[in-house]
Amino acid sequence: MSIDADVLIVGAGPAGSAAAILLARRGVRVILVDRAKFPRDKPCGDYCDPGAVRVLEELRCLPDILAAGGVAISVMRVVAQDGTEFTAPFPNGSGVLWPRIQLDAVLIERAARAGATIVEGFRVDHAARTDDSVEIYSDRSRSMTGRLLIVADGMRSMTARRLGLYSELSGGRFTVGAYFSVSGAGPAGELHLGRGLYGGVARFASDVANVCLALPRDRLKRHTPDQAFARAVAELPRLADELAGARRLSAFRCSGPVGFRASRVTADRVLLAGDAAMQIDPMTGQGIFFALRSGTLAAETAAAALSSGDLSSNALVPYLRRRAEEFGRKLTVAKLLQHLSLRPHLTPRLVGRLRAQPNLATQLLGVTGDALDPGRILMPQYVWRLLFSPSTQRA
Repeated sequence: MSIDADVLIVGAGPAGSAAAILLARRGVRVILVDRAKFPRDKPCGDYCDPGAVRVLEELRCLPDILAAGGVAISVMRVVAQDGTEFTAPFPNGSGVLWPRIQLDAVLIERAARAGATIVEGFRVDHAARTDDSVEIYSDRSRSMTGRLLIVADGMRSMTARRLGLYSELSGGRFTVGAYFSVSGAGPAGELHLGRGLYGGVARFASDVANVCLALPRDRLKRHTPDQAFARAVAELPRLADELAGARRLSAFRCSGPVGFRASRVTADRVLLAGDAAMQIDPMTGQGIFFALRSGTLAAETAAAALSSGDLSSNALVPYLRRRAEEFGRKLTVAKLLQHLSLRPHLTPRLVGRLRAQPNLATQLLGVTGDALDPGRILMPQYVWRLLFSPSTQRA
């Protein structure tokens, strides 16, 4: 059987494109396929945290993203259920706001420039492994064969399902959002917290804002997207005031469910990356960082395995270890913050303490922005200062 590529990559989002860029630059024969045709839009918060920006710099993609409309931000604003809020800077680096349609287009173009073969409009209907190859099929009439497969086709990965590696998400919220014409200072990033729901706002310099809400699934079962959005915004008073009279510029976009889910990420000749491997609730804004970084880790593991000639699941174990090292405590923090942030009886008090103690707020944004080690806010000293020290004390 002829081999079309050393590595087949399914999914040309941030994870798949990042893997393709790194592998192609190392001289690996890469074919990157996606069911869509680019440029294509996708529901997203349009936010790269400082950690994601760092990965984009390492991929040498950041200048193109900024040139395509990305704007840097140095602070984040967080608003609690009663209107209590704080604004704090990132401790180092900056975030970037960008329309997702442009980010993906830049990344896939960079992958092509690096030497990857791009195949658009290729839906994987079947995938199979043999002792010496892996093959993907589209409508059983088109097929491609590689030595190794990286699966990065998103949160409901059909390819992972075909291979028996996918884990279902129980529960989870659904997102609904749109672009609006709004007045006010920009660019800026905001997080509005409600009772069991939250909203992220990416304000671009052009007075255009992407407003994306994450809602319990029953909200969208009972109402249309525009009705569910309007009812949820009414529960976020600061956001409701800011959107009063705003003109919607796009159709509502929905996706989900979103939440915490992990699949089996390795098998013989197979690696899973991005949302196909592990899905997180997007409240902390770390989704693009996790996708990009898992893509680069998959590429590094794949390159080492190809060099050794051993593509068994045992040879791919370093990918498991590195993911655990890099993502384990970040997930712990993300789950803890979600538990604390959507409780009206508790969240305003915590936000008030963070406003009164700016150093604590900056450290928190550093951790959720993937710029500081998670241990910084898991230490007993930090927790004590946040929960028990006088609110006028500065850390």
